[in-house]
Amino acid sequence: MNLITNTCVDCSLKSGAVSLLDNSELCALEEGCSKIQYEKGELLFKEGGPVQHIIYIRKGFVKLVKKGAGGKDFILSISKKGSYLGIQNLDETIKTNYYSAITLTKSEVCFIERHCFANLLKQNGEFALKVLSTVFSDEMNYFDRLVKNVQQQLPGRLANTISYFAKEVYGENTFALNLTQTEIAALIGTSRESVSRILKEFQDMGIIALKNNVLTILNENKLEEIKQKG
Repeated sequence: MNLITNTCVDCSLKSGAVSLLDNSELCALEEGCSKIQYEKGELLFKEGGPVQHIIYIRKGFVKLVKKGAGGKDFILSISKKGSYLGIQNLDETIKTNYYSAITLTKSEVCFIERHCFANLLKQNGEFALKVLSTVFSDEMNYFDRLVKNVQQQLPGRLANTISYFAKEVYGENTFALNLTQTEIAALIGTSRESVSRILKEFQDMGIIALKNNVLTILNENKLEEIKQKG
């Protein structure tokens, strides 16, 4: 974990929302913001820990994890550059974090003091609307995957997840699979053995290639067909 020293005014990694702030508002943001670099596998905040900040992801990928029955981890989603985490913490009646956030890759994040963030939302309506739009998009992706995880059989759930990685997380059909098979299982609600088996079936069918943890979608039409069949 390392501190990043550039200011909000000079930052080249501003979110679309922060780009709507004027210099005086950016200076106010700077006073309540700490920018930190993390290595892969580091904890940003822990479920049940005290609420203090809103998190903005400048670079990298972060998994959001919640404990389920028997203390088993369930991965809610993967957040990427441009995402805000912990917006629910603006409600001051909330005292503890709802989930944990753990880096999947080397990442840079901003910790924004929640009162500072709330004041900017009140002062700048365009900023508030842009933040809400970003959060809404993330939530819709989550709800869509949640419904499919309930309705689909395992091949459909895994096909949907691979498509989610390509379209929503990495933005391309070839990507480093930063999650282990155990973590993918925690994302779709199954066992590591089932994920391994179905990935092998998808490779044998020529739908994907998987080598050195880099996944390539070879047949989008077939992947979409499995998604639709469920």
